[in-house]
Amino acid sequence: MRKGSDIIDKVVVTYDAGKKIERIQDLIFDQNHNQILGFLVEEKGLFRDAKVIPLQEVRAIGLDAIVVNSQESVVEAHLVPTIKEILHQNIVLRGTRILTTEGLDLGGLVDLFFDEHSGLVEGYEVSGGVFADAYSGRSFVPAPETLKIGSDVAFVPPETAQMMAEQVGGIRGAVNATEDKFQDSAETANRRLQAAVQTVNQHLQEARQNASEQLQSATDATSSKLQDLNRDATASLTNNLIDPGEQKIYVIGKHVEQDVRTPDGNVLLLQGQEVTLVDAEAAERLGILDELYRATGGSLTANISRNLQAAIQSTGNQIGSATHSSVANLRHSVDGVAAHVALLQAKGRRVLETVRANDGLIIAASGQIVTESVLARTQAYGKEVELLNAAGLHLASTAHSSANDTWLETKVQLRDGANIAQENLSSFWQTLKKQSEKLQGRSARAIKKQRIEQALGRPVTRVILDPEDKVILNVGELITHRAVRQAEESGILNILLSSVYTKEPEISDKELRASEHGMAALAHQGNGRSQLESKSILVN
Repeated sequence: MRKGSDIIDKVVVTYDAGKKIERIQDLIFDQNHNQILGFLVEEKGLFRDAKVIPLQEVRAIGLDAIVVNSQESVVEAHLVPTIKEILHQNIVLRGTRILTTEGLDLGGLVDLFFDEHSGLVEGYEVSGGVFADAYSGRSFVPAPETLKIGSDVAFVPPETAQMMAEQVGGIRGAVNATEDKFQDSAETANRRLQAAVQTVNQHLQEARQNASEQLQSATDATSSKLQDLNRDATASLTNNLIDPGEQKIYVIGKHVEQDVRTPDGNVLLLQGQEVTLVDAEAAERLGILDELYRATGGSLTANISRNLQAAIQSTGNQIGSATHSSVANLRHSVDGVAAHVALLQAKGRRVLETVRANDGLIIAASGQIVTESVLARTQAYGKEVELLNAAGLHLASTAHSSANDTWLETKVQLRDGANIAQENLSSFWQTLKKQSEKLQGRSARAIKKQRIEQALGRPVTRVILDPEDKVILNVGELITHRAVRQAEESGILNILLSSVYTKEPEISDKELRASEHGMAALAHQGNGRSQLESKSILVN
């Protein structure tokens, strides 16, 4: 809602070019439909038509300027027939006297209040008449459908005078308020206070019940999120520890140790099958790349010292954010319920002073009755406190104490809910740590076994000494099971496995034949034919 006098002399700025083009000189008011049709920016001259801005060309009405679409938004009045007719009538609204149909002078129109989007007039500001400014203050008159505005006089129903007499403002408001304080007996004041406290307690009880339901809903939602995180812990841990790109490179060319199935149960790769690039991309597409990585012997301990802390921190942030968000949303909901309860007390009351938004828009005019539309504007612009103050709503200390007690109970419920969420979080972390330690130990044993298997039968590149400086293996000697056992018992297994000669030697055909037969060789079993076939194969 905007006040007419606030619009006069505002600068007009175009949205497309950001250019100042005009200033508002007057409002174009259609008294038959009780509506603002546009704004006058240049009056009619001897050889020129008046220039106007139709309301539909206005993009925004701000605190300092009016924004229109473009320079073309300013048009000559004759191009808009409805505006042309109103300018031709030359009706001046300001100063028009308001009379009841019974002939009582209520004063003169000094201003109006209209909706900036539709242009509909919501009310008028009246001064003088039987209600003088110095005594009663300016009065707000709603715009009834029965209002009839003529050239010199506007007529309203007789009940409008009674409504204006009830408005409180200026000196009369102060005098009436003082007289009321002295005339009201202690018994009457106490009865009113009890009624107010009972009403507030009833609304606060409803707010507390709603808060409990919202708390339970928030707690259930948090528990559900924790369960989802627990179910996905294994996949999430794998992806956090080993980058998916590294997993993809690792699996290509490897053989799977077990069947790998898609989420719908179909077999992607059978046990022993070699993984190709196409298979790796398919697994990534299906979201099972981590399963394929583990199926090919991928180690979760690779880069674990670098990534484990990051994984734990990331998951912790997610859970902490979920818990904090749930509690914050609940607190916001409780505050919203309390504000709504307070605003309900203001409905039907008259405001004693104008309430404005930050951009100058009028939320409620002085003397206006608080309606649903006023409450909607108040909540949209966050001016609940200002409206309550303007309506003279100040709760007694008893009601305030009751509200504090209710809020304390709500805070206890919030604290209990937060404790439950914290216990669930601690339990989840214990489970996650145990799973991580178990996976880490299992992977470490697998890596140790794999390194021993790769080292057996290969020569060492340096002398391997035990703690007493006894030689376990000399340079060039082959690593045996016995050497592995002695190195492990002496605590130097890592030194032994780090000294393996890994280059593949060049061996001639003759050198392929050992000087003696192995226990499992065919020749050792006395099968000469097999030995001959073996020789012929080597020669060929």
